[in-house]
Amino acid sequence: MSDISARLNLWTQRLTGIAQTGLAFEPHTYDRERYEELLKLAAEMAATTAALEHDQVLSQQLYERWRSGVGERERGYVTPKVGVGAVVFNERGELLLIRRAISGMWLYPTGWADVGYTPAQVAVKEVWEETGLRITPLRIIALYDNTRYRSTPDNHFWSVTFYCRLDGGDLHAHPHEVLALGFFAHDRLPAPLAREGLPWVEHAFAAHRGDLREPYFDPVNTES
Repeated sequence: MSDISARLNLWTQRLTGIAQTGLAFEPHTYDRERYEELLKLAAEMAATTAALEHDQVLSQQLYERWRSGVGERERGYVTPKVGVGAVVFNERGELLLIRRAISGMWLYPTGWADVGYTPAQVAVKEVWEETGLRITPLRIIALYDNTRYRSTPDNHFWSVTFYCRLDGGDLHAHPHEVLALGFFAHDRLPAPLAREGLPWVEHAFAAHRGDLREPYFDPVNTES
């Protein structure tokens, strides 16, 4: 993603959040119309950034999706969603990756945070459900923001990524969510990899070597 696209993406997400938050508080007619106009403008910006030209169909689809989502998760302030990922290595120093059925791309096991679970519990649950392996989260190695790699701000989310110990289990793919899976060496990673533009591969192997001393997070001085 270019710097210009990343900045446009960030501005679009901010406009979307402002509009959705305003609408969630059920404002009077005048303010509701203004928030809906903001949401339409954000959808047009997102469609233009994605297609490099104004795309009326895409912008209308985004607007309708964002407008219908107001108030679904919580009443009031709109915040990013949270995902949880697990970086797991075997005894040969190979990284566990799965090919997701929805995108067809390869990534470590990950999923949305569930209400009632701690982040570490979500990591354990996702790995077990998607791969049949038992793991123990040991430490957080990264907190990623999707604005750093997604070209269309459909959902703004953060991904908490744990470094985990492999405890056992039998490797097998979830029948609906996973197309393929396996352990891979750094020089034999499958393609295509998800989250292009994020150094998650380097972070994973650096954490396994013991070279990543502190958790990674996106810098404060991101252009806005």
